[in-house]
Amino acid sequence: MNEQFEILLEKEVNIDGATLIAAFPGVGLTSTIAANFIVDALKMDLVGFMLSDKLPPAAVVQGGIPLHPVRLYRKDKLAILLSDFALPIQLSKTMSDTLFNWNGSSKHFKTIITLEGLMTEPTQEPKEIRVFGVGSTDPARDWLKKAAIEIFDHGWITGVSGLLLSEGNRLGRDVVCLLADANAMYPDARSAAKLVETIDVLLPEIELDLKPLYEEAEKIEENIKSQMDKAKELLAARQVPASRMSKNYMYG
Repeated sequence: MNEQFEILLEKEVNIDGATLIAAFPGVGLTSTIAANFIVDALKMDLVGFMLSDKLPPAAVVQGGIPLHPVRLYRKDKLAILLSDFALPIQLSKTMSDTLFNWNGSSKHFKTIITLEGLMTEPTQEPKEIRVFGVGSTDPARDWLKKAAIEIFDHGWITGVSGLLLSEGNRLGRDVVCLLADANAMYPDARSAAKLVETIDVLLPEIELDLKPLYEEAEKIEENIKSQMDKAKELLAARQVPASRMSKNYMYG
């Protein structure tokens, strides 16, 4: 039997037939921002944690309450596994086995959705964000096509998402990975909003108001743009004296 993470449940959870969204920090922190937004928007219940001596010994303090960094939330037929740290790539197999064989039960999630940021060139101006999808099985790919999500045709997907997809293909388990264009230079709330918007299409049974997330994205972008403008002004101010000094040395 493959090694797995221990799952400590605080409340009774029936995962059979449920959809799981798995979110680990990546490019632009898009997956983490998106998952946190869904948890808050749907007022999902904290129902459990993942434990292992291989995970970082840390606590995430929220509202004065210390929590484990890998947590499970649940509401109706939707569950979210949310991690506050990037999982070391060597633990991807352990996490994949844990999600496919939940507590050793014969029951399992109907579908697993993973979220990823797709690194793009940083720009100062907002641009259209694309979302791509990859499905592990024919039904998963058909689901993406019906939702009019562009298929990620070729490339590499590493870590937990990549292994869940390849193992899902081998085992005949439905896994979908959503990849959104993201800026790796700062937390990309607009990319996260696009992921949430796509999830809203894939899961019509949930209703999400994206306005707060897009407003947050605008605030972050305005702040970043202001910082970039100041940096350019500072650089230009420093270049003028340097240019004068070089001319003095050159011509005496």
